[in-house]
Amino acid sequence: MLAEAGGTVPHGSDSSMRTSNINNNRNPDSSILISKMVDVVIPFSSEVPCDNNGQRMWWAFLASSMVTFFGGLFIILLWRTLKYMWTVCCHCNVKPKEVQKVINNPTADKPKGDEKEGVPISEVGWMTSVKDWAGVMISAQTLTGRVLVVLVFALSIGALGIYFIDSSDPIESCQHFYEDFTLQIDMAFNVFFLLYFGLRFIAANDKLWFWLEVNSVVDFFTVPPVFVSVYLNRSWLGLRFLRALRLIQFSEILQFLNILKTSNSIKLVNLCSIFISTWLTAAGFIHLVENSGDPWENFQNSQPLSYWECVYLLMVTMSTVGYGDVYAKTTLGRLFMVFFILGGLAMFASYVPEIIELIGNRKKYGGSYSAVNGRKPCLLATCQKLLLSSLIGRNTEGVITRHEAESKFKSRQGVVV
Repeated sequence: MLAEAGGTVPHGSDSSMRTSNINNNRNPDSSILISKMVDVVIPFSSEVPCDNNGQRMWWAFLASSMVTFFGGLFIILLWRTLKYMWTVCCHCNVKPKEVQKVINNPTADKPKGDEKEGVPISEVGWMTSVKDWAGVMISAQTLTGRVLVVLVFALSIGALGIYFIDSSDPIESCQHFYEDFTLQIDMAFNVFFLLYFGLRFIAANDKLWFWLEVNSVVDFFTVPPVFVSVYLNRSWLGLRFLRALRLIQFSEILQFLNILKTSNSIKLVNLCSIFISTWLTAAGFIHLVENSGDPWENFQNSQPLSYWECVYLLMVTMSTVGYGDVYAKTTLGRLFMVFFILGGLAMFASYVPEIIELIGNRKKYGGSYSAVNGRKPCLLATCQKLLLSSLIGRNTEGVITRHEAESKFKSRQGVVV
């Protein structure tokens, strides 16, 4: 009554006062929790439907990759186990001779009880034909296969370039799919990678070994998060740096294009591609953990590092220079650096000298040749000596060729006569 008479409290003030009292009587730890949540808020705009509470959703992206990988692995192992149990318990093994007989003579007389065996044989033939077709599509022995392999490699490098562009943005941010051009291009690339993964899976003889290949693991941790980002309207930089591992196949691509023809050039490109791919992949991991922070520290110990600063950090570390101007602050980053120093230092010490040796190595007497006027036997003898010198790697002084020996022998015979 007094409040209404004074006119200082609006209508509904009772509920507002109760709410304020409840908030004041809450545990004071809630204010600390709210302040911590403010620190981990990801950037978002009001135009994008995103989580208003600022919750990090990195676990959803990582969970999509883990579920895909371990779910597929479980299905493959379960299928193998059931197939083995069916073979052992039901004695369904067919002798190779009988299978060959059925394939070569499908119209042979069969018992009446075996009329149903025609269906599995036709099914196996259909599956084999599809498997052969997929093998031809991804094989580099055909024109279609070479074009497809080169296209996959080119798109992988394109996806890696998009990662380099997006690395300047926050690790996790709210982005609308229809407004983000790079996300649309990356989505198109990953749809193509998904189709190519299906072809490789069909053509694989050993599904389990295929599932554990490096290229398959790269697809597991790069393709599913893109679809999750479209669903959640947010982007997570995540493990997209694993696309750098595709650079290991650079020497194979150049061989398909008939660019590399000598063994030294193939070895040189192979060593460089392995070194660069490892370097860029490790830099991507350091960039992820340093800009995100440790999960058990509530992501409070992160530091802003660009991707190229991480590349610089790893090169300085591998070369044992260690300026100390850039270093890892997170526990995950430091733990990774401990293991990377052991492997990276060994790789730097073994690969770099071999690369320099291959670059500086030139064939003796290499280059173009021109015709020289003179006696052909003498020119032939000189070429034979040069070839012998290049093969044995030492001076051939005192060594005579077959033509010189025959000439000396004839001259001696003329003296005796």
